[in-house]
Amino acid sequence: MRLQGKTVIVTGGGSGFGEGIAKTFAREGANVVVNDLNGAAAERVASEIALASSPEMKHGRAIAVQDDVTKREDWQTLHDTAIEDFGSVQIVVNNEGTTHRNKPVLEVTEAEFDRVYMVNVKSIYWSIEQFVPYFRNQGGGAFINVASTAGVRRRPGLV
Repeated sequence: MRLQGKTVIVTGGGSGFGEGIAKTFAREGANVVVNDLNGAAAERVASEIALASSPEMKHGRAIAVQDDVTKREDWQTLHDTAIEDFGSVQIVVNNEGTTHRNKPVLEVTEAEFDRVYMVNVKSIYWSIEQFVPYFRNQGGGAFINVASTAGVRRRPGLV
């Protein structure tokens, strides 16, 4: 229960690593905002966290927020919803990520490249813009940015 009373936002929390991260934070007592572009997936994870929670276990609570991390206004909504439901936020986990289909670089369209950049890079900028002033005002907070091994090891066919 190391995170009892803390609130965490997990982007890409509707499946995969994000789902695991959200459930682990909840098991440690944190309240979790499960954010995903896929609203049904976010709802499922939040519901599973709620079902696993019991008064004697003191698991954290969870809510689902369907938002697009590539949009500045959606980060504002994410911030406002988290504060409204839980009163504060201490941790933002930037887990959301995407890629294009494996293919030669000259076949990657500009739209595909832009989408990868917006989800994997620009979304972190939006999170920082939204939460650094808030964290400064409350006296602290943390960002956890999840990255791919592609940053340190070549991945043929993926730009």
